[in-house]
Amino acid sequence: MFDIQGFWANRLKGAESPVISKLPGWVVRPKTVNGFVEPNLSLVEGNPDSAKIFILSAPGAVGKSCYAAELASRTGFSFVDLALTSPLGGNFFTGGMANAFGFEDLSLLAQGKRGLIVDALDEAQLRATPEAFEAGLKDLVAIAGKPSSCPIVLLGRAVAAEEAFLLLLEQEIEPCLLKIEFFTDKQAFKYIENKIEKCADRDGRLGTAYENFRDTYLDFAKCLRAQLMSLKDGSERNFAGYAPVLDAICECTMDADDMNIMGRLQRLNSDSQIGLIQTISDSILDRERGKLLKQLSEQVGTLEESLAELLYQPEEQLQRLAASLFGEEQPILGFEMDPEMKRIYNEMVDRFLPQHPFLDGGSGAANLVFKSVIVLWALTTGGKVDQARRTIRERLNFESGLLFEMYAKWLSEDAERTLTLEDVGLLFTALASQISARQRPSLEIYEEGEDSISVRFEIVDAPDTDDAEPIHSKTWGPFKSNSDTTLRLRAPFSNVFIDAPIMVELGDGESLQIGAPTSISAKQLVISAKSLSIHSGSGETLREHQVVSLEAEEVADIQPVQNIIIRDRVTTLAVSWPEAKRYPWVTYFVEMEGGSPDINFIRRRMRKILTAFRSHSKGRLVRLADKIDSLRMRKDARGTALIDQLLQDGILSKIQGGKFYMLDPDLMAEHLGTDYHAIQQQQFNARTDAYLERVLAGIEEE
Repeated sequence: MFDIQGFWANRLKGAESPVISKLPGWVVRPKTVNGFVEPNLSLVEGNPDSAKIFILSAPGAVGKSCYAAELASRTGFSFVDLALTSPLGGNFFTGGMANAFGFEDLSLLAQGKRGLIVDALDEAQLRATPEAFEAGLKDLVAIAGKPSSCPIVLLGRAVAAEEAFLLLLEQEIEPCLLKIEFFTDKQAFKYIENKIEKCADRDGRLGTAYENFRDTYLDFAKCLRAQLMSLKDGSERNFAGYAPVLDAICECTMDADDMNIMGRLQRLNSDSQIGLIQTISDSILDRERGKLLKQLSEQVGTLEESLAELLYQPEEQLQRLAASLFGEEQPILGFEMDPEMKRIYNEMVDRFLPQHPFLDGGSGAANLVFKSVIVLWALTTGGKVDQARRTIRERLNFESGLLFEMYAKWLSEDAERTLTLEDVGLLFTALASQISARQRPSLEIYEEGEDSISVRFEIVDAPDTDDAEPIHSKTWGPFKSNSDTTLRLRAPFSNVFIDAPIMVELGDGESLQIGAPTSISAKQLVISAKSLSIHSGSGETLREHQVVSLEAEEVADIQPVQNIIIRDRVTTLAVSWPEAKRYPWVTYFVEMEGGSPDINFIRRRMRKILTAFRSHSKGRLVRLADKIDSLRMRKDARGTALIDQLLQDGILSKIQGGKFYMLDPDLMAEHLGTDYHAIQQQQFNARTDAYLERVLAGIEEE
């Protein structure tokens, strides 16, 4: 329905390209991808026939930028890459048009003779303050609101796209939110055909083999994809329609040193999609080693077996690839060899490395899959943890859903492996990069025992209809962690729930955006931001239940915060830490304690239990039973007695054969004299305390 030739050619007609651009990121004729395969789009919200601003949402690396460039090229629209421009702000687009193309083009834009395709909304959101991001969108509204102007198209990852959509809904303009889908089978096969042909063109002998046995190579690639599709874990179709994965399949298929296609297929065996990708990557590393050793032997003669066993092993390749990716000097060999042989070997490696299939011919990764393989190695086993973390922090959108999946699988392979808190923030951002419209990533961190922390990641699908079924989710973990490092969350986030004696650092030094619901109870808290923005979590059903709660035993540093903005009327900020009764926090301070030790304990248990529930269709609050029944939620007999009493009074009930707990807000109000919103803010009253005292008294009688 939303194809370029039909829908977009009609909705975006009438514009012509400017002649020249004078600003970086403002492109006259964007470079398109040879062999581009057009994905499908689906409608999320809005009227596509009358919308003046379109927002295209997709997970990371699905092909938004390729689609944007193709759309701009075929419609004559100007292409604006927000990853390369100056940060968003007021008059960004009007000033940018005038400075990049000339004041005349600004007038032509209003007349519908110029158009804008704007890419990388997510990167723009990270680089700009919330106020500047909103101001930039308002500038677009002023342009698109002209009667004769062409519709404007924005592209970004799901969270930024939906944030932009909600902000535009508040303006006097009609936005439309669309979603870029993963490739269908037909589209994936077309993509494979195009990509394999490019791979074959890189090597004359391989090109000849491909020309003679084209169908065999294509069948092998399709068999690899089919193997991915056969591994049922709920995401196999999306995974096998993911362009970087298809790239890796093609790279593995086109091996000039092993023409026995079916024999290679039989050697590929894995128990998961990520495992298959790892197997493909390992196969490429082994192939590259074999190629180098063959050429080295041709130059210096037969290599001693003991020396050959040391050279260009996958570990060495990954070490060199990581150095290239992170902008470091190449490593020095960790073993001794003849000086002349060492010189020849190093020269050969210098020639081989830039052509490595994992690289793009320079210092960048060839695609997201191979970049994730390198980064995972650096973070987990390669001894380059600091370099990898620094690179991820400094390069916007360097994380990926694939990196998250690979890291999670690595953790799951050995029960003794521990997830360091230093990596939790980057993994959460990586997880967020793979969500689609109407999905939300969630992070839960709880104390399991002395010096033992539990970390769980989740993606929740918000309901699209009034279906009474609970929301669907996919969970990773719980993973073991400890409290001896710091959890850092820098990117905009929501749905973060922490109750553990750890140090938490929030913000990037300039701004911090937190969406509700979020509840952080930590030992130490650092807020590294000049501006703090609190907002409702888009897509939430119970918009009256919007609280961001920040609690700490001590605050290491909150001095930089100068300004706190509550961006809507349905969201509340609640803070509690020593000396919180001062500007700018005093307005949001709540008293967390105020009773006997037992009452304070069971208040906290009740709050943790009840606020663990998440909204879904028809306004109900639901939670998986195993999360409510876990020891971390109950703590001891007092928590167990509380849950039993809540069940007895009907405040909690089990549904779907005991798989889920459901919370009844009306019965909660009847028995406890309070509501979900007040519990989130830790506002307890006499009726609530009386109820809790009865629970404690029942335990004493037993």
